[in-house]
Amino acid sequence: MDRPSITVLLPVYNAATYLRAAIDSVLAQTCRDFELLVIEDGSTDDSAVIVAGYTDARIRLIAHKQNQGLVASLNEGLADACGAYIARMDADDLMHPQRLEKQLLFLKANPDVDVVATFVEVMNADGETSGVWDTDRATVSEDGIRRMMPRTNCIAHPTVMMRASALENTRYRPEQTGAEDWDLWLRILANGHRIAKIPEALLKYRMHVSSIMGGSKATVPLERRLLVTRGRYLRRAWWRPAAFGFNAQVLYAQLRTIARRWKLHLLPDFGRAVFRVLTYSPISLLRERRALRTALEGWNGEHLFFFPYMCIGGAEQIHADILAAVADRKPLALICGRSSDRGFEDRFRKSSEVVEVYLLVHHPLTRRGTLRAIAERLNAASAPSLFSSITDTFFDTLPLLEAHVRTFHLQHAFLYQPAANHKVKEWMTRFDRVDHFIFYSSQAMGDWKRFMAVNGIPYETTTFKFLSNAVHRMVPPELHDRPGVLFVGRDSAEKRLDLFLDVAQRINSARPGAFRFTVAGPQERRVDGVTFLGPIQDVEDMSRIYADHDILVLTSSREGFPMVIMEAMAHGLAVVSTPVGDIPNRVTPDHSWLSSGSEAMSTVLEMEEFILLLGNDNQRLLRMRKAAFARALNEYGWDGFRERYRSLLMSPASST
Repeated sequence: MDRPSITVLLPVYNAATYLRAAIDSVLAQTCRDFELLVIEDGSTDDSAVIVAGYTDARIRLIAHKQNQGLVASLNEGLADACGAYIARMDADDLMHPQRLEKQLLFLKANPDVDVVATFVEVMNADGETSGVWDTDRATVSEDGIRRMMPRTNCIAHPTVMMRASALENTRYRPEQTGAEDWDLWLRILANGHRIAKIPEALLKYRMHVSSIMGGSKATVPLERRLLVTRGRYLRRAWWRPAAFGFNAQVLYAQLRTIARRWKLHLLPDFGRAVFRVLTYSPISLLRERRALRTALEGWNGEHLFFFPYMCIGGAEQIHADILAAVADRKPLALICGRSSDRGFEDRFRKSSEVVEVYLLVHHPLTRRGTLRAIAERLNAASAPSLFSSITDTFFDTLPLLEAHVRTFHLQHAFLYQPAANHKVKEWMTRFDRVDHFIFYSSQAMGDWKRFMAVNGIPYETTTFKFLSNAVHRMVPPELHDRPGVLFVGRDSAEKRLDLFLDVAQRINSARPGAFRFTVAGPQERRVDGVTFLGPIQDVEDMSRIYADHDILVLTSSREGFPMVIMEAMAHGLAVVSTPVGDIPNRVTPDHSWLSSGSEAMSTVLEMEEFILLLGNDNQRLLRMRKAAFARALNEYGWDGFRERYRSLLMSPASST
C-alpha cells in the first residue's frame, strides 16, 4: 500500500478475548488513510492466530517469539511506523468510528499542536459503560492539561494521536513501565511541544482483571505511583535549563505530594503510635490478649466478624441483626474500636461471643501479632468466613488469609469524591481479596463501583450484593389530635439538627400549638416548642416514640439509606427528607416527600410549607402513613433479612 498518513500502533499480548472487536473498530474508521501496525508480543493465547486471520492490506504484523514487554513493543512500533501521525490503541478497547478522522482534521487545522487526545469512556469486561475518568473530563484546554500534568496524568494513552516528527528523538522509558505514557507527556511538554484534547468520548476504555489498570496499577497506591514516576522523571530532567520552568512545576507537585503523605499518614501514624505506647495499659493489653486467645481456641471455625463498636447507632443495629441471623452457628465477634457507649452490647452478646480487641489491634507492638493469630485461626478452619464493616482491621488482615477463607465487607453510606475518599483509597489495593461487597444503599453501591472503575480496579471477580435491612417491630398507624413531628439521630454536622429546629420554630410561629415537635437522640437543649428525649437505648421505648408520632423529618446533608426511615415507616410515619444518598431511590411519593435539594435555607422553607400542608389535610397524612406501613411490611421484615444473610454467609454444607 502507499505510505499512509496515520499509523495505528497496537501492541498485543494475550488479548484474544477482546482483540477481534478492537481490530474491527479500527478497520471500521471513516478515515481510511491508515496502516494498523500490530506488535504481537509473544502471546501464549490465540492472539497471533486472530491477527493472521485478517486479509486487510492495511494490517501490518510484527511478531515476537518471546514477550518483550509493552515499552519495548511501543518503541519498536514508533521506529517502524510509516505514518506521519501515530495513533495509539490498546487491544481491548474500542474506537469510535470517527476517531481518526476527527483527530487528523484537528492536527491539520492546528499545526503547532503535536499531540491530541480525546475523552475516554470506561467500560467493563462485558462492554457495558461503567463510568468516566474524572481527571480526564476536568482537563480540556491546553493550559489545563499543562497545569495538571505535573500533578498527575490527565490524558488516556489509547486516545492520543501524535505527530511522528515530535517523537524523532523521544521514546518510552523502560524504567517508567506502568507510567510510561505519563513520563512521555511530561517530556513532550518540557520540550516545548503542545498537547490538546478533543472534548468528545472517541474511545471506550475497557477495565478488566488482565488490563494494565486492572493489574499492576491496581496493586500500588496512587500516591506511591505519583512519587515514583515523578522522581524518576526529575532525576533525568532537572538539569535541563530550557525546561526549568516546567520542571519546577513537577518538583513543586512532588514536594506537595511528599508533604501530604507526611501530613496525612506518616506524622499522624507516628504520633498515634507514640501515644499508644505511652498510654495503653500493659495489664489491659494482657487481659485482651488472654480473652482473644481463649475465644479463638474455642471458636468453631465458621463465622468470624470484625465490627467497630457496640454503641447505639444505625450501623450497630444492623451489625447486631446480622449476628442474630446466624446466632445458632455460634459466631465470634471481635470489636476493634472504642465504643462511646455500650447500648447494644447486650444484643451483640445475645447472638455471639464478643471480645473487645481495641488495644491489641491498635498498639504498634501488638497489632501485627494479633492479626497474624486471627489469620492463622481462620486459615486452619475448614470452611471459615470473615465478615467486616467499617474497620481497617479487616483490610489489614486480608493479605494474611488463604484462598479458602471467604470474605465479606458491608459498606454503609458511601459518596464518591475524587479529591476525598482517603480511607477507601488506602483499602483499595486489597479489594481483590474481598469476595463479596454488601450494600443496603443502591446509591452507595453505584458510587463504590464508580470509585473502583476510576481508580483502575476491575470488579468482575467480586460479587456485589444489595441486601435490605430489617425492622423488628411493625405498628399500624393511628392519627393523633395534634400531629407529632419527629427527628431521630445524632447531633452531628451531617444530620443538621439545627435545620429541624428552624422548621419547628417557624411552624410554631405560624400555627402555635398545631404540631408536637420531638427530638430523640441528642442531648437536651432549651428550644421553645420542642421536646428533647435524649439518647434512647431501649428498643421498646423507641417503638413507643415512633408510634406516638406521625411524621419523620430528616434534614441530613449526607446519608446512605438510614435505619430511622425504615423504622419510622414500620410504625406508619410519613417521611419528609432531603434528597440525599439512596433516599430518592428507596422512597416514593405515596408515603414520602423530598425537598428540591439540600441547601439549608431552601430545605427549611420547603419543609415548613409541606408540613403545614399536611396539618391542613388529615386524610392525605393518613394515606401517606398507611402507604409507608404497607411498604415496610412488604420489604423490611425480619424473616426475609435473616434468610438473605444466612444464604450469603453459610457454606452449602451448613445452609440448612
